[in-house]
Amino acid sequence: MFIAVWAILISTSARAQATNSLKNGTVYFAFGTNLSFYSKSDIHLTSYSSPAFDFTLQKVRGKDDGGLKTNGGAPQYSLQLGYYSHKKNWGIEFNFDHIKYFIRQNQRVKLNGTINNAAYNTDTLITPQLISLEHSDGANYALFKLVKWLALAKDGQQHTLLNLVLKAGAGPVVPKTNSTIMGIHWDDRYHVAGYVIAIEGGLRYNIGRYLFAEGNAKGAYANYKNFLIANGSGSQQWYGMHASLLIGVQF
Repeated sequence: MFIAVWAILISTSARAQATNSLKNGTVYFAFGTNLSFYSKSDIHLTSYSSPAFDFTLQKVRGKDDGGLKTNGGAPQYSLQLGYYSHKKNWGIEFNFDHIKYFIRQNQRVKLNGTINNAAYNTDTLITPQLISLEHSDGANYALFKLVKWLALAKDGQQHTLLNLVLKAGAGPVVPKTNSTIMGIHWDDRYHVAGYVIAIEGGLRYNIGRYLFAEGNAKGAYANYKNFLIANGSGSQQWYGMHASLLIGVQF
């Protein structure tokens, strides 16, 4: 009996502390779409069976899938879940960006390495017959971030209408890679392949009490140390610029 009463008191106290904590802050969730722009990147590919190769494609250009365009697949989307403490004027946020990356075809790059034990150091035209590589089920950033809101405009009752939003964070990249290299196709599974570091800035507009819209720009460094291809693996790293527009609810 004593244990049951003690458990009820502890549970009630925990709920009260949680309620008081939430009174001093805002919990929010948002969903939207994104556009991505990538720097050139060196792509290193290794295969351990026929055709065996170990080469690097240098300064490869890539592109995204155009935001809300589906092209038969899922659109590029972003979601965020966060808590902001008004007492401390800082917040924490989890942000998942389902971004996409496609190698641009018909570009000329330098190929340096070996194919079936023959050495190459030559200019090469990327075509589907040579290589088709895409993180098309997502290059996928999973970011844990610190958040700062700075009020820019308030209404007559001193409720914040517009915030400048600043964020910084890091986390894993979780790609699902689809590739065909020298005729060998591989559709990878989702897995942690490396990490991403990002800084972000934007504007957050409060629509009444419970809704908000947020637009932001994110600069990121992403290192894909180990994505999978048929009978081997690949790696690349890039600098990305990502623009997002989200609609959310807050409490």
